[in-house]
Amino acid sequence: MSGRVLFSHTCKTLFSNVEHRANFASAVPKFKNKLDKGPVLISCKRKEYDHYAGMVYNRLDEVPLASKGWNHSKAKNDYFTLLPLPNDVQDQFYSFEKSGVPTSVIEALKEYNINNATEFQARAIASIEKGIHTLLAAETGCGKTVAYLLPVIKNLIETKQSDKLNSPRAVILVPNRELVYQVGEIAAKLCDSVGLVARTLVGGRTKKIMLNPSFAEVDILVATPGVLGKLSTVGIYKLGEVQTLVLDEADSLTDDSFVERIEGLVNKMSQAQLILVSATLPRKLPNILVPYGETMEHVVSQRLHKPLLNINQKFLRLTRSVKPANLLQIAKTCKDPMLVFTNRNETCKWLAMFLRENNLPCSNICGDMNFAIRIEQWNQFVRGETKILSATDVGSRGLNTIQVKHVINYDFPIYAADYIHRIGRVGRLGSPDTCFVTNFLTSAEEIKLAQQIELAVRKDQPLPNVDGNITNIVQKKILRNIKYGF
Repeated sequence: MSGRVLFSHTCKTLFSNVEHRANFASAVPKFKNKLDKGPVLISCKRKEYDHYAGMVYNRLDEVPLASKGWNHSKAKNDYFTLLPLPNDVQDQFYSFEKSGVPTSVIEALKEYNINNATEFQARAIASIEKGIHTLLAAETGCGKTVAYLLPVIKNLIETKQSDKLNSPRAVILVPNRELVYQVGEIAAKLCDSVGLVARTLVGGRTKKIMLNPSFAEVDILVATPGVLGKLSTVGIYKLGEVQTLVLDEADSLTDDSFVERIEGLVNKMSQAQLILVSATLPRKLPNILVPYGETMEHVVSQRLHKPLLNINQKFLRLTRSVKPANLLQIAKTCKDPMLVFTNRNETCKWLAMFLRENNLPCSNICGDMNFAIRIEQWNQFVRGETKILSATDVGSRGLNTIQVKHVINYDFPIYAADYIHRIGRVGRLGSPDTCFVTNFLTSAEEIKLAQQIELAVRKDQPLPNVDGNITNIVQKKILRNIKYGF
């Protein structure tokens, strides 16, 4: 290389480095005053990207991200960690007695270590008691099930009990069988304390029920949409007495994969008060629910769609080949219950087998598994017979996992709604104090979501484009790819 060319190359390199430092410096966040500097909120491998609570950015500046260059192969082994923020939002607590909850129900709640209502629960109870259609939207693990069960039970006590068999006065629809049993257990416990009857209904033996139906008193029925739709169509269950219809995990139930079954049931219970419950706010209601939306009161948590800041969340940039070794290292040193998420059923099964072969007992649940096997695998984990549960997103919605201390996203999700639900398996009411999440990131789509999460925390804003209708997103993406020949 000639001296002139070398000099020119050196100048360009120096200019590029200076320009990079100048751009970074122009985007460095400021503090309104020294007292505004809070604790470290984002701790990075490259310390110049650390972010403190209280930092603010100029509106026109590009916010520097630790994950910005992670699509490059040289970024492997880089990481950043979201650290818990002390007193993120100071919850106010309210007495259940002031909400008119019966003493016997309050005593039953104490068995779940629930002694007072949170501010969100108090608002939810007040809204539902008005008898108006209500949307409850709040972060996972904040007690939404109790928030709707209490006013529903209170209303049933105050109204005339039906003497018709298989004619529930309140129906709670949930997307999967595990959640039926979980919600049903809580509902039964609270109902027993006041002389009401709660029952559960799941599929898997629908034809047998049709051939040999049983009839009994029921005040609250917790069910999946498919089986209730079939049994109500043939008249085994009658829905004309229903006063309250709850769609728990509403973002899943209003997904395009469920909507046809939901439409039929909503029509059969058109006289009922509708309550939608979700950890993500539905961006668009299906046509059958649009008339309800016009008069629906929204009870929304101020933490909604924000990355939870009550748990430690580490984001690791890895290559695919090292993921098994990293998982094995964590699993061998972790003595607490751990939940590992994958994106595909095949990976979920392989991962469980991989851990078992390395002398680490592991249960697993995924969507294409026989339900009897799936529920036994889940129960093994709940009973503590295994310390690790490998799961797809079938294990991310609604299930109460207060025993879990560590969530690993072996496959990082590509949709914000899935991430919110997955990390909500820890940091719940009643969970251990020091829960944490570890995220493995390898692909461009995964990195894109990680960048959105990091940006949301740095700017103290909700995550953008949180949409629980994953089926609709996927279908639109396929059609777009077909249209443009991708």
